[in-house]
Amino acid sequence: MDFQKLHGQHRAIVRLASDLMSVVGEVRTREDAVEARLLLERLDRVLGLHLELEDRTMMPALMSSPDPKTRALAADCVEEMGGLAQVWNGHLATWAVEQIHGEPDRFASATRSLMEAVARRVDREERELYPVAEAVADRAA
Repeated sequence: MDFQKLHGQHRAIVRLASDLMSVVGEVRTREDAVEARLLLERLDRVLGLHLELEDRTMMPALMSSPDPKTRALAADCVEEMGGLAQVWNGHLATWAVEQIHGEPDRFASATRSLMEAVARRVDREERELYPVAEAVADRAA
């Protein structure tokens, strides 16, 4: 498992989310809406790569662990991420440039809530999931 890459992706996710948060309350023109949408799309690409790497490398190892607590943590994270992914996909589908420009306050509120959920998820992975996954990888090596 490439934990260095996973941690780096977390840093990129946090940076892009921060960039997005700095513009969501400032959407006044169509160009501002385009910038916000581009940041959403950049964040979507990084999140997609991150989830694919986790799903391909880390989660199978955790889900097949002999330790029931490890399997339970992995299952909980998979379930939680499925819900967050559904909300994320809905957000992307809802907020095209014209919608962002037409309803900037609603966009800002919805985006803030979603970025808070993403930040909590990244924090949980860093505090709970990755230490367990690193220990599992060390035992397997």
